[in-house]
Amino acid sequence: MAKKVKTVLVTGAASGIGLAITEYLAQKGDKVIATDSNKEALADLNGRQNITTFYLDVTDSKSISDVKDIIGEIPQGLDVLVNNAGIFVGGPFVEMSEKDVEEIIDVNVLGVFRVSKILFPLLLENKGRIINVGSEAGRISFPLNGPYSMSKYALEAFSDSLRRELMFLGIKVIHLQVGAVNTAMLERTYRCYTEDIDIEKTLLPNLVEKVIPTCEKEFDRCAEPKDIAKAIYRILHRKRPKARYKIRNNTGRRLMEFLPSSLIDFALLKMFK
Repeated sequence: MAKKVKTVLVTGAASGIGLAITEYLAQKGDKVIATDSNKEALADLNGRQNITTFYLDVTDSKSISDVKDIIGEIPQGLDVLVNNAGIFVGGPFVEMSEKDVEEIIDVNVLGVFRVSKILFPLLLENKGRIINVGSEAGRISFPLNGPYSMSKYALEAFSDSLRRELMFLGIKVIHLQVGAVNTAMLERTYRCYTEDIDIEKTLLPNLVEKVIPTCEKEFDRCAEPKDIAKAIYRILHRKRPKARYKIRNNTGRRLMEFLPSSLIDFALLKMFK
């Protein structure tokens, strides 16, 4: 029996994981509404089979509402929302600007809330699904990774709360706990540690210097964006998807989830001192 074609809206669809999701779902026959705030990158997807593009800035409610009004005129409506758009901000908390922390919360947390809330009436009509692309950093927080982890911890709570509310309306909410992925965000993380933090002025120069090699190792063991796209395709076509999926998580970090905080702190102190 052929799978029903799904209409899927993807945020942050013009690059990285979002681009891989968009291209893979379209190739498999689903109808993808690709949205992004980067108009130039989004233009590269114009005219491709099964892909429709729209400008959407997750920090701007009006741009989300504009897209919602257009989709509302489509007969098949909306079956799945993939909240993928996100940014990385890192560094020592006590040395960071309030503006940088506000920005990552605005995109990674409030952005997901805005898109989910505004598009919810369309999903309700089709008893659709919401898939939130989170991170293993939302379960274990490491030094210099605080702002990103904070945003992803919040996304975990949002997914759990939303799922336990919308299950009464027949809508499934799925959270993805994704490991390191070979995208521009991984490169941005590396540049944050090697270029953005002033090693001459930071209070934690030894920590920064020891975190850099750890970050470099991620390039050798990270997943490819298509790995995430394939997982999402299976999830959106599965009749009874799980509430949470761990995709290519680091084995050591997975084990840390079950250790006492004091033991993790001691290990990190020995590792990075």
